[in-house]
Order: sequence, then structure tokens, then C-alpha cells
Amino acid sequence: MRVVTLLDVEYMVGGQELFHGVGLELRHGDKLALTGQNGSGKTTLIRLMMGHLSPSAGRIVRASGTRLAEMPQDPQYTAGETVESVLKDGFIHLEAMEKRLDTLAARLSDLSVHEQWEALHEQFAAAGGYTRRLRYESVLKGLGFAGRAAQVAVSLSGGEARQLALGRTLLSAADALLLDEPTNHLDAEMREWLAGYLRGYQGAILFVSHDRRFMDSVALQVAGLDQGRLHIYAGNYSTFKVKRAAEIEGMRVAFEHWRIEQERLEASYEQARRWSARSEKLAKRKDALRSRVKRHEAEQPPKPPGEDHGLLMRFDCQESVGEVLSAEWLTQQAGGSDLFEVEHLSLRKGERVALIGPNGVGKTTLLKTLLGYLESADPRGRVRIGTRVSVGYYDQRLSGLDPERTLFETLRTWFGDQRAHDLLGAWKFPYQAQFKNIGALSGGERARLALLSLASQQANLLVLDEPTNHLDLETIEALEKALSNYSGTLLVVSHDLAFANALTNRTWWLHDGVLEDLPYPPLAVRARQEDRPRSEVSHGGISKDKPARSKSRWHYQRELEAAEAQIDSLEIRLKEVHAEAQEPRLSGEAYAGIAHRIAALEADLNKCFTRWEELSCILEDTC
Repeated sequence: MRVVTLLDVEYMVGGQELFHGVGLELRHGDKLALTGQNGSGKTTLIRLMMGHLSPSAGRIVRASGTRLAEMPQDPQYTAGETVESVLKDGFIHLEAMEKRLDTLAARLSDLSVHEQWEALHEQFAAAGGYTRRLRYESVLKGLGFAGRAAQVAVSLSGGEARQLALGRTLLSAADALLLDEPTNHLDAEMREWLAGYLRGYQGAILFVSHDRRFMDSVALQVAGLDQGRLHIYAGNYSTFKVKRAAEIEGMRVAFEHWRIEQERLEASYEQARRWSARSEKLAKRKDALRSRVKRHEAEQPPKPPGEDHGLLMRFDCQESVGEVLSAEWLTQQAGGSDLFEVEHLSLRKGERVALIGPNGVGKTTLLKTLLGYLESADPRGRVRIGTRVSVGYYDQRLSGLDPERTLFETLRTWFGDQRAHDLLGAWKFPYQAQFKNIGALSGGERARLALLSLASQQANLLVLDEPTNHLDLETIEALEKALSNYSGTLLVVSHDLAFANALTNRTWWLHDGVLEDLPYPPLAVRARQEDRPRSEVSHGGISKDKPARSKSRWHYQRELEAAEAQIDSLEIRLKEVHAEAQEPRLSGEAYAGIAHRIAALEADLNKCFTRWEELSCILEDTC
């Protein structure tokens, strides 16, 4: 069933055409991802579909009686609203249907009333009228509000307020959900829950997301906005990328063949025109060639999209020492109890680490403690930055920059006039945008400015806290490519696991107040977490019960290999620390620190050997 249809829609902004001849048909069951560069009009298209804007030309047809629901970007709540009352606002439509059913039920002896009741009852059941409680509990838990139903909505943080608005939208029983960046502020677990919820949604879904893994998980179609036109492809985002690239290449080849033939015909016509006065035969040939040129012009194929080389990022750095960073006894508290306690961790030159964990577990707090912005709650806490190590911290809040100064004024103080203009242009700030005040920048512009600032520092340790927020997919992919070529040490926090997985080979997993240091990238950690038998897991750690055999032999073999790799790594690090202890001029304090590091490494090594023995036992079937 059609829900909403766009017919040759055009839309003008400031005298410029944003959309040209856009057509789209959204039907029940569709799962459509909308993608395109920042500024291409994704949010505008959603507002047109909702009826908040009117097209400059063309028509938007909404099927009679259908309901569309959108996720507000800046939700506002009243003083009396709670998490529960906001979420249950989504049931208003179902409650109205239920009251109407009750009214009709009193007159079921009337045949026409009975037919109305049956039709309405079918709608009520299809919209989830009998699964309201189950869906409410799922949303409450899936979006991190379990146990918080009575919390006042106005007390929520900005990110939580958007999560609550998303939950209300999901429970609205609408015929179509229009979701603009629903994964913003969601951690990895919430994103996976949301993907599962949307896959099971019976109505239509159109969503915008910059999380490629999420798009691949949910989308059955992808609509790409490019230069005012909409190109729709079956399949998920990965399929779309392949198909669109092949289509553009085909367009390029076809247009190039046409152009070469056009030039040949025009050259032949020009030669015939010069010689046409010599004879009647040559004059007829000139006329024939002119007709052929005009016919060929009329057959011009579509021009391929203009070449956009994207954002060319580069992160250069100088060499650093072997041990880039080490820390011990890092503890932070929240609400009178420990948020986390980390006895020891270290980063060595060239290592690439992802820091992952649920929202609220303390990832950003841990980063700020490592960087010295916060002191450890434990008086023994200590962080050491290696010699010749320069730290670059991705700060999307642009702390320290004057919000009243323009982009150009800010960069001019760093680089001078011409270099400032050149850099801003290279980072996709058009000339007019370079004179916007920093305080007036959009989320995407702020993110690009933060990355520009970071790239100019030439730091050999990059610490990135959610760098992909507010970036379009093209910029995310450019950032991923630049960081892949970066030769320094990388520590990145990101809920976009596809991004983090592509860049790192080691994971710090922060959960339940504990930091696990694992020698493989985050998607492998997620797979391990999902595969771990429930009988093994207890709060805060793994029980000592007999190992369960719920996973395949392949999984256990991979885990054994990972344990062996971690043992090798720990033994190398232990050998290096023992070598440091042989330095004759060590102070007593320095020696005590080395002794503590040796003890921590030996403890980690013992844990790895224990797990290696368990895995060997399982594979040999001797447990």
C-alpha cells in the first residue's frame, strides 16, 4: 500500500534549485535509507514529506487516512512529563481506536456497525494494539530507560532527550516513520537494538544515518541525493555503493564515446563546409553532415556527476618513543561510587586502540583523565606521556575558540591570510561560509573545523572522541582513509563500530567499572560478547564454572589464537619493563612504579594463561 508519493518535486532555496524532478514512492514494508552529502537536502526532503514545507513545483500525495511520524531534532518537554508519560504519548492514536471499538461494540447487532468494527479491529491489531505493553517495555529497555520510567523528562541530558523522542516516535503506530539521524547519541548496544526493532516494523521507514553498519543492517533500499536528483537502488548501503559507482562509470564511458563521436562529426562538417563551394556534390555532403551532427546532439547521454574529489585529509606527524603513554590507578567516581577503576594501561608507538562501552560507562571521563584534564580519584593515580610525544585531542566543542570570531579570523591568526583561505576551501568551506561566526556553525561545520585544527597540529598521538558525529558519509570515509594512512598512535572512541573496526586492531572494553584490554578490533569483541555463554557470565566478570561448549570449534580456535597473541605481546612488554629496571640511576620512586607495572603485567599474563588452558581443554575435549 502506498503511504506517500513524490511526483516531479522541485524545491528552491534562496533562488537556488535544491531538488529537480524528484520522484519517490514509499510503501508499507519499505525500509529506505536516504543518503547524500551535508547540505544536499535530506532533512528538507523529510520536511516536505511531512507537510512542513511545500514544493516549488510537482506534487506530494499522502494516501488518505495514513499517518506519518517524524523524530524531532530538538524535543521539548513540560515540567510534569516523565519518561513513561512521554513514551506512552505514542499510544494516543491506538487509545483513540480502542475507545471507538468499545463504542461500536455496544451496537454490533447492526450489520453495518459490525462491518465497521471488524475493519477498525483489523487496523487496531495490525498497528500493534495488543502488543503495546510488550513494545513499551522493549523501547524502555532498548533505549536505556529501564528503571527510570518515573524520571522527569526535563531532567534528561540533550542526548537522552532525543532518545526519548525517538522512543515516542517508535511507539506511535504510524504508517511511516521518518527518522533523521536516529542513531545519534546511541551507543553500540542501542544501535543494534534499534536495527532489530526497525527490521520488524510493519509500516514504512525512511531514515537518514551516517552509520554504515546500521544502514547495512536495516535498509532494503537506498536513495542517494546527488546534485538535486534522487537515485534509488535495491539493497543495503554496501550494495548501493557498488551499484552507484558502476552506474557512474557507465555514464562516464557512454558520455566520453558520445563526445568523441560528436567532435569527429563536427570536424567532418566543418571541413565539408569549407569545401562546399567547390561542387554541388560537396554542398550536399555538407548538408547531410549538418543533419547528422544535429541528430547526434539530440542523442546526448546524461552527463556523469561532476568529479568531486571529496575532502582530502592528511594527518602528518613526527616519530615518537616506544612507550607513548602509561597510566596506573586511574579511578573516577559518580554518585558516590566508583565509575571505573583501572590499575594499569599503556600505549606503545604505532598502536591503534578502540575504546568502547555503553553510554554512561565513563569513556570520555577516562580519556580526560588520561590527558590530564581530570585528576584520578585515587591518590596513587599517575599518567606518563612519553618523550617527544605530542597529543592531538579531537574537541568538537571547540573549547578555547571565540564563538564571536569568524572562521577566517580564527585561522588567519594561525596561518596568515592566504593559507587560511586555502585551508578553509580545501576543507569544504565555501568563500562566503568562511565569514560565519564560529558560534553559528552547524554540527557538520564544527566537526570539520575541529578536524582541520587537529590535522594542523601534526600530533603523533591522536585521541578522538566520537569524531564521526555530524559528518556525512563521504567525509567519514575520507577521515577513515586519512587515519588509515596515519603513522602515529591512535586512540579512538566511536559508537560507529564499522569506522572503529576499520582503524584499530586492539580494544579497550570498558564495562561494569572494569577495563578489559583485548588484542583484536571492536567487532570481534562484540562477536565474542554476543557468543559468550550466559552460564559463564556473572556481574562484573566471568564465573569459574566449567566452560560451556555453546560456540563452534572455529570460534574457540580463533579465541585460542587471540589468547596466544596476547600472551606473546604481554611477554614482550614484560621483558621490556624488566630491562628498564636494570637502569642503575633509577630513583626509588621510579623503581616502585616499575615494580608495580611488572606485577600488573604478570597478573594479566596469568589470566591469559588460565584462559588459554580453558580453551585448550575445550578443543581437546578433556574438560
